[in-house]
Amino acid sequence: MHTFEIGSPIVHPIHGAGILRQIEKRQVRGRLLRYYVIDFPYSDLGQVMVPVDMADKVGLRVINARTNIDTIFDTLGGNFSEAEEEESKSFHQRYREYLEKIQSGDLNQVAQVYRLLYRRSMIKPLGTKDKALFETARQLLVSEIVYARAVGDDEARTLLDEAMEDLVF
Repeated sequence: MHTFEIGSPIVHPIHGAGILRQIEKRQVRGRLLRYYVIDFPYSDLGQVMVPVDMADKVGLRVINARTNIDTIFDTLGGNFSEAEEEESKSFHQRYREYLEKIQSGDLNQVAQVYRLLYRRSMIKPLGTKDKALFETARQLLVSEIVYARAVGDDEARTLLDEAMEDLVF
């Protein structure tokens, strides 16, 4: 079981990167449980509490700074050979796969979804569900860039946008 330090940036696989503010004890069904209290300043979410003993199962992890972020920029700049394969799938198949990748907690899979939906948005406007997935993937990437590169929200968005500018379809 991994323990996290108060004040350190950590990543929740669904909510993105945040700051561990405190470890709180709460009485639940007669048991005293400890919870990580995580603030998400770059999200509308605000705060999430995760039981300490469930942190590994939930997928909480530390931010892998440079290495992880460099890898996602490589993924974003990758080729679109898989894009043709995606076109042959039904919307529902694609949506399920994209949602699973986003919820996996694997930043490279999130970057793949972002890149594919970005490409799709350059060809035609995204539908409501695709647009929501695109925005979710974008927010997850931006929140991790903020902490890994120690930059502000706007600069993280700019870095992400610049990574997408040179794509060849």
